[in-house]
Amino acid sequence: MPPGGKIPQSDQGWGEKPSCAKIICPARIRGIEILARKSDSEQYIIWLVESQLKPAQRKDRIDVLDALRGLAVFGMFMINIRVFSGYAYYDGESKSNFLLAGMDAFFDRLHIVLFSGKFYTLFALLFGIGFAMQIVRASSGDHSFILHFSRRLFFLLLIGTVHLWGIWFSDILVFYALCGYLLLLFRGLTDRGLVWSVIFLLLIPGFHAWYLYVTDGGYTNILYEWVSDRWMANNLPQASAGYHSFRMEDIAAVIRDGSWNTVLKFNSIGPLIRIYIIAYDIRIIKILAIFVLGFWIGRNIINHNLHNNRVFLRNTAITGFLAGLPLNIYFAMDVSTRMDESYTIASAEILNTFGYISLTSAYAATFALLYQAGLRKFLDWSFNSVGKTALSNYLLQSLIGIILFYSAGLGLGEYFGSTMLTIAVIAIFGLQILISNIWLSYFRFGPVEWIWRVLTYGQYIKNKLQ
Repeated sequence: MPPGGKIPQSDQGWGEKPSCAKIICPARIRGIEILARKSDSEQYIIWLVESQLKPAQRKDRIDVLDALRGLAVFGMFMINIRVFSGYAYYDGESKSNFLLAGMDAFFDRLHIVLFSGKFYTLFALLFGIGFAMQIVRASSGDHSFILHFSRRLFFLLLIGTVHLWGIWFSDILVFYALCGYLLLLFRGLTDRGLVWSVIFLLLIPGFHAWYLYVTDGGYTNILYEWVSDRWMANNLPQASAGYHSFRMEDIAAVIRDGSWNTVLKFNSIGPLIRIYIIAYDIRIIKILAIFVLGFWIGRNIINHNLHNNRVFLRNTAITGFLAGLPLNIYFAMDVSTRMDESYTIASAEILNTFGYISLTSAYAATFALLYQAGLRKFLDWSFNSVGKTALSNYLLQSLIGIILFYSAGLGLGEYFGSTMLTIAVIAIFGLQILISNIWLSYFRFGPVEWIWRVLTYGQYIKNKLQ
């Protein structure tokens, strides 16, 4: 266990390309658009006018992926709201005073089994899938694509930095942007190479957990002392008197404090806490593994229409639930916290990540099957617009969460336990569905998505619909 206390689980996307015969295959190399056409005996390469990489057009999008992204935004909010309110950091005695507290234990278990870790995993899978789509659209590993994707990541990093320092310490955008740069290293691998890379990366957290156990925290102790020093130097509130170092429950004391000045001082060292948490569970390796897995899935969606293969989706759903549910129920029982053998802890870390990925795969496959089974209209209305404006909605959730639950705002965090927070997520997300659908009836992109595109492409892009 980390010296600052337990980090809550709440704090946490085959073969050859089809022949170009009888079709026109778009590609772009170093800003030059190519049309390749293959006949029976020869292949002609026609060099057309110079053109810059363009944003994805409506016809290039796969609707079920947008809807899945909307589902991921919902699931991440279910996780994040427990951090916004401070509930993730409260001890057992403090939790007894919340509204509808009698049902909180049930919703706590439900949250751990069904939500914790799963929707960040889904979002990361979708990031990797999007990477594959962009490679195909821009003509793979050429220099122009690398520059374009790197520029796109840079501005995501910039947006995330503003969010991290100015709004909420548990931002994922900076983290995803940095992992995105690492993902570029895998773009030239074969499908087999990608699969072996995923396996290798997913084994690393187990060895890391073993290292932390045998070294009693290892290098993360340095980070912890760094956070503690800054916490005490800023005279930030503590959950209990008599301690001279930072503990995770002290974050709840900041949320309960009624001063915006305290919140701003906390935000100034929030990134240090984020670095400590990410280092402790080596999250960058886990997310990179899921990015690479998403890249592999994206290739197979493009080459084999995987998202419409009902047999594959059905088998994935069944296997994912059979493997993922028992593992997640097991870890929800906190059995792993009683393990005291280093090799057992290492195995538990690997199995925990495998449980997340298995259940997330089952969610995605089941959603895709429902999408094909007559529920498309409902799922599109509920999730598609939110998915297309995922970045804007993610940032909006941070603003809503802080205003509603910090004591410097409305202070509802003092009254809302797991049950009420679940109800709040459903209500707020329902409002986001409505706003997103209305917004996209007038505009092509969400407000932050539009800013991101303008910065990425270095030119004004018309957003308002005709």
